[in-house]
Amino acid sequence: MTSENRILPLPDTGAHLVTGADGRLRVRLRTGRLTLVDASSAELHDALLRGQHAGGSDVIRRLTAEVCEREAADTARRWPRARRAVCLLGDGPVLDALGDALAAWGAQVTRRPLGAEPSADAELVVAVADDAHGRRDWSAHDELPQRGIAWLRVRIEGECVVIDPLSLTADDATSEQVDARRIAASSAPSAAEEWHRSAPRAGGSPDAATTVLAVARLLHTIVAWAQDDPALDRLRTTLWKLVPATGVITEHTVLPVPAAPARVVR
Repeated sequence: MTSENRILPLPDTGAHLVTGADGRLRVRLRTGRLTLVDASSAELHDALLRGQHAGGSDVIRRLTAEVCEREAADTARRWPRARRAVCLLGDGPVLDALGDALAAWGAQVTRRPLGAEPSADAELVVAVADDAHGRRDWSAHDELPQRGIAWLRVRIEGECVVIDPLSLTADDATSEQVDARRIAASSAPSAAEEWHRSAPRAGGSPDAATTVLAVARLLHTIVAWAQDDPALDRLRTTLWKLVPATGVITEHTVLPVPAAPARVVR
C-alpha cells in the first residue's frame, strides 16, 4: 500500500479511512475522532480504490450507514430540532452574515424588518438596530421570554457594537432595564440618557472586522442557547461591547432591576 492511498474518503460521508503504520484501519469522523474498524483493511481499501461505493460492497455499505447515522446524531446535537426556528429583525451586514451562519449550521431562519412582529413559530428572536428609532419596539418584545421565546438584542451605536444579555425568562434584564443600568453607570448620565433616547443612525456600515467579531459573539451565544449549554447562566447577565476605534472588547455584568416593593398603606 502506498502512502497516497493510506487515507481514502468514505463515499457519501465526511469521513476518511486511515491506515496507520501499525496496519490497523480506522475511520476519521467529521468530528476528528478516530474509530477502529472491525473489517479487513485490504478488503475495504481494494473496494474503495476500485470505486465500489455503498451499492457495490456490503462492507462499505454497512460502514457508510453507520457513519451516516453518527453524522446525523452530531448534526442533531449541534442544533437540536426543538430550537431551530430563529427570527431575525432588522437589516445590515451583521444580520446578513448572522443569518447565513445560522442557516449553515441547521437553524431555520426567518427575516423580518424592524417594527414587524416576529414569526409565529420563532423560538428565538434576534433584533439589530443602529439608532434609537429602531429600538422603539423593543420594550414590547421584552415580553417574549414570558411566552417561552428567547430574546437577544444588538445595538449598533455609531461605530460601536453592544450585545445585550440574552433574555430567556421574565427574570432576565429587559431592554429598558439595560438602558437604565448603562445610564446609571455612566460618568455623564444625562448625556447618556439623551443618547439612548435620540441616537442617530450610524454614518456607514460596520467594517469587515467589526462584523466578524459581532457575528462570532452572537453565534456563540445562540449556539449555547440551542444546546442549553451551562454558559447560558453567564450570557444571561453579560453585556458585550466592541469598540472598533481601539479594537477593545469588554464584558459587563448587567442584572435586572428589582421590582419596587409593594407599598404598604397603614
